[in-house]
Amino acid sequence: MASLILAVNAGSSSLKISVFRLASRLGPADRHDTVSTTDSRVVLIASCSVTSIFSSPKFSFSGHSSPRLPDGGDALCIRDHATAFSRFLDHLKDGANIDAADILYVCHRVVHGGEFHDPVVISEESYQHIERLSDLAPLYARL
Repeated sequence: MASLILAVNAGSSSLKISVFRLASRLGPADRHDTVSTTDSRVVLIASCSVTSIFSSPKFSFSGHSSPRLPDGGDALCIRDHATAFSRFLDHLKDGANIDAADILYVCHRVVHGGEFHDPVVISEESYQHIERLSDLAPLYARL
């Protein structure tokens, strides 16, 4: 299952994570789950949502080979974003049979503005631009 893409959206009290694989690496039976993008077709193979991280955490996970799993006590050990991500990695291995070492690309949602209207690869220049805008969305713009 190599060459996976991990997409992360960390909010101030939430964490949403999806794992994708390029559709070209799948068999014909898996093509119904594909999502079109401008560059390629990808298929969602696992997702996780953790909400209310600092008050009463709620955890859910679904994997390509497993149905959506209810909390099942998983939220009891969640204290912050790091422990929420750790719980996700546990489920990635146990609930979807995916090794984190197979993740080749990681992307993270960052609130940005100015002349950026589409997704941007973080370079030194784009990083400095987003940093200058951080006062507009202080909880999201910090990298």
